[in-house]
Amino acid sequence: MISYDDIRQLQQHQSEGDSHVLSLYLDVDQSKASNLNRGFETAAENLFRHVAEASLAPNGGAAFDSESRTVLRFIQDYVPHGKSLVLFSDSAREFWWHRDLQVAVPSEARWSPKPWLRPLLDVLEDSDRFAAVLIDKHRARIVTVDATGMKRDIELVSDVPGKHVSTGTDHIWSQGRMDRDHVNHLKLHARRTADELTNLVDRLKLARVVVGGPVEATSILMAELPKRIEQMVIGEASVSLDAPDDRLLGELRQIQSRDEHEAEARAVDSLITAAKKGDRAVLGVADTLLAIQQGRVYRMVVAKDYRVEGTECASCGVLLTKDVEKCSFCGGRLDPAPDLINRASHRVIEQAGRVQLVSGEAASKLQGSGIGAILRF
Repeated sequence: MISYDDIRQLQQHQSEGDSHVLSLYLDVDQSKASNLNRGFETAAENLFRHVAEASLAPNGGAAFDSESRTVLRFIQDYVPHGKSLVLFSDSAREFWWHRDLQVAVPSEARWSPKPWLRPLLDVLEDSDRFAAVLIDKHRARIVTVDATGMKRDIELVSDVPGKHVSTGTDHIWSQGRMDRDHVNHLKLHARRTADELTNLVDRLKLARVVVGGPVEATSILMAELPKRIEQMVIGEASVSLDAPDDRLLGELRQIQSRDEHEAEARAVDSLITAAKKGDRAVLGVADTLLAIQQGRVYRMVVAKDYRVEGTECASCGVLLTKDVEKCSFCGGRLDPAPDLINRASHRVIEQAGRVQLVSGEAASKLQGSGIGAILRF
């Protein structure tokens, strides 16, 4: 599982002296012809060659060559277990981190003082962990899903008596009692499932839930869920409990993606409205960077394709977009910051804020600004 705790741990890594971190995002999807026969090894070699030839490896030379060889040796023995590989390596600090992702990530390599986290933030926002519960009259299956895939957490089986059909007036009372027993057992099964789901949601601090199964079973389950858990439900899956994992995961991803895009559009609408009113929100890179410098950012919202270059003060660390010779805050030397948004993302996370990357309709709404922030004060 990947969480914001992982992101915070990664962003706290700081190279020493001239050492840098080699960040690699690699498409290893074995359903693609280009990746068969270990074609992803060649792709990694080409990425590293591009970094070196394009002078994207400051203080590189021997250090970059050594780091890239270390990563390539790992890739030579690597067996893909997902669609993408993400890896960070800094041998000088004995720092190594890698994960298999079950979602596609464009191949990219960076050589920089800190891990290149923007693609991982993108993945986290698109694949934030959630729970799914499938239930029928006798069984229940609860799983959690994030970018690393689906984990089977809980399976329940309850002894629910079936309905019986009786004829004749002598059996009316018996028939009614059996029907009541059947419904009561269904409620107990649903209540047991609701309790397990609630415990999982609270333990993992989840915010979204998907339900699925026959109408009767899901209706009873929804009635047994605590109100706060019921409000987390973002959709219903149409697959059965016995559906193959890949089919179940595919449908859950579709429900998640639809909910994510709707939530992104609502978030951007709220941001724009608040910024226009001057109500603890700003739009545009300059105002957002100023708010970060002041420690006021609660959530930074960025269009996924938004790119901007800037500078970083070597003394106070302030991030700027203006092409000036000295820092406007302390008068210190300004160094180029071609990955300005990545550095800004680091700062927000350091301040216990969140970074939200948006696409589609939400990104279109941000057109002209590209970036904005909800503020703490």
